[in-house]
Amino acid sequence: MTAKIKLRSQLHLLTGFMAGFILAFVLLLYVYDVSRVTPCWSSSSTMSTVMGRAEDLSTAPRILCMVLTCPENVENLARAVHDTWGQRCSQLIFASSEDYEPLGVVKVVDPSNGGYEDLWNKTREGFRYVWEHYGRDFDWFLKADDDTYVVMENLQHLLSGFDPDTPVYFGYKMSRYNVSYMSGGASYILSRQALHRFVQKAYGSEVICPQPKKMGIEDFYMGVCLQNVGVHFVDSSQSLDGDTKPKFMPLDLENYMSDANYTIPEWLRLMSFSQVETGLRCCSNYSVAFHYASRERMLLYEFLIYHLKVFSANQIFERNHRSRLSLSDLMERFPLEDNSNIKDLIQMSEKPDNF
Repeated sequence: MTAKIKLRSQLHLLTGFMAGFILAFVLLLYVYDVSRVTPCWSSSSTMSTVMGRAEDLSTAPRILCMVLTCPENVENLARAVHDTWGQRCSQLIFASSEDYEPLGVVKVVDPSNGGYEDLWNKTREGFRYVWEHYGRDFDWFLKADDDTYVVMENLQHLLSGFDPDTPVYFGYKMSRYNVSYMSGGASYILSRQALHRFVQKAYGSEVICPQPKKMGIEDFYMGVCLQNVGVHFVDSSQSLDGDTKPKFMPLDLENYMSDANYTIPEWLRLMSFSQVETGLRCCSNYSVAFHYASRERMLLYEFLIYHLKVFSANQIFERNHRSRLSLSDLMERFPLEDNSNIKDLIQMSEKPDNF
């Protein structure tokens, strides 16, 4: 009888231990999950609803990328976009003044109206073309220049907290003449509903949306048009809980890395809603876009983000504890160099002839 009581007590103790361990493990997972940076949501009820059907969010937001370019940039900047971050768009379209089928470049303005001074017209016509051909097929519509580099996964993460059927306009928020807008060079994003309102309500109305004109201020004009059709402006620096750093950079990243004030133009400080900082604290760890990227800079971003790997401390520890190369192994794999052809060092010139 005593043995049975003792066994029962041991079983109770073991059961209690296992239950406590499972409860602690679940609590740890919960704490880890809520501490991660997550997209902002419209309300707490929305968040609980979405969290409750996480399976439905496994498909990333469908993003059409419209990149403005010109014939002289097609084989340089446009091709760099096509070969790097453009591959991760749901659909990539280049808007230009001439068609170029190999890269998916479409003519949206006449050849005589394709220069920088016609940027507003190219943007208007590009969005009209996109809406007519693809408006119902995608959730979000990114406008970028051909010298912009975009980290698509970070953009998808930010957009996952927003409904594309609500009128939303997303980017680096600025102000000019007391009117808010998103920086065009840093790129900006329209929801499906925002693009619908722009094309159906703003595009054809000179009362609420500027019509084509030389040297039109493209990003400022877009801000005016979207405000007048009830689109909500979302400053990307406020789009992730606990992360108030800018995520769309109007300048080359190198400008932000220097602590010298002269690397940041005064106009950017005056017109930005976010505080402009320099050094490693300049930008969000979840940054989305960088402007003024040359072809070489795009390839550099591509390599650093998607190809460069950093060994973890555990990997280094494990390698240090493996059997190291013996001297015989070393001789076999990396034999001593043959120095029989080395000339008399005293007679050797300081520089090789072909240096």
